[in-house]
Amino acid sequence: MSTHSDHANAPRSAKRYERLKRLASGLDFATYIAVPLAVLMTGLSTDIRDVVHSDISANPVLGASVYAFGAVLFMAVLTLPLSWWSGFRLEHRFGLSRETFGLWLLDWFKGLGVRMVFTVASVAGLYALLAYSGAYWWAWATAALCIVSLLMVVIFPVVLMPIFFKFEPLPDGDLRDTLLDLAARVGTAVRGAYIWKLGEQTVKANAALAGWGRTRRIIISDTLLDNFEDAEVEVVIAHELGHQVNRDIARMFVVQVVVIAIGMFVTDIALRQWSNSFGLNGALDDIANLPLLALVLSAVTAVSVPLVNTYSRRRETAADDFALEVTGKPVEFVSAMEKLGEVNLAVRDPHWLLETLLHSHPSVGRRVRRAQGG
Repeated sequence: MSTHSDHANAPRSAKRYERLKRLASGLDFATYIAVPLAVLMTGLSTDIRDVVHSDISANPVLGASVYAFGAVLFMAVLTLPLSWWSGFRLEHRFGLSRETFGLWLLDWFKGLGVRMVFTVASVAGLYALLAYSGAYWWAWATAALCIVSLLMVVIFPVVLMPIFFKFEPLPDGDLRDTLLDLAARVGTAVRGAYIWKLGEQTVKANAALAGWGRTRRIIISDTLLDNFEDAEVEVVIAHELGHQVNRDIARMFVVQVVVIAIGMFVTDIALRQWSNSFGLNGALDDIANLPLLALVLSAVTAVSVPLVNTYSRRRETAADDFALEVTGKPVEFVSAMEKLGEVNLAVRDPHWLLETLLHSHPSVGRRVRRAQGG
């Protein structure tokens, strides 16, 4: 049973949790900047290229794939202590995780495997374009990455999520009927509703409309079902349906296309400008360019995140408005937001600058006040 002291300390715990998670993210980002920079500045990247070319293959696509494999593995091992501290230690310290260390480590290896496959495939594709597609390789790369992004949306709930989580159909009953009727009423076809077995790993709650076309489905974490009233679950799913009705998936995809295109174009400029520096051989498809490519893409991402987040918050607010309009349940919406903030240990009213720069969703306080007409 919660006490007055528990509720009084909750905001302070949320702020400490967010501050420490932000510190972990900052250190992780700094590592992914510092290491490629050091590899470039010390000439180690050219040494790696020479070893790969002499011992494995001089083919730029195969060579870049080998380099990327080694880089992903090295960075994963290097940041493993930080990943443990952020993803395991802090989650347990703040009472959010239910995972044993063994299960957490298994998920870490799964994540490494997925990251390895997609990173190596992406690098191989980029170097194939650098080597064989001419001056406009960056345009072809943009198109290819956009196609891959669409594919990820489609396969996410049926291929990627089951690697890490278990799912089972939501049982027949009033809640299932309400959610499927709601989806039909707003004109969104779904392939059913599923329980997302999140409670085996965490106390956090979540829900989503995952997938696209024939893979689109409603997923609701068991932690949400266990702690929320049916009407609260309904407004949460109504919010997710609002993204579909408002065409936010398409809107955010266009934003993503713009960011990818800018990233590829800036990378092309950087490679042409600096491919004769740091001991590189001047060719765009020199695999020793790989750390430079990573640095440029990281810089573009860092600059774009606040802008993308600002647009994302606007779309989240529109989805909130849709949920309130289609359900007519402002009281349940407010209680759902309050519960989500509490169980996920979210800061109710973060500093405006942090919200602007780092948050893809409006704060709990902002969402509640809007629903209450404030």
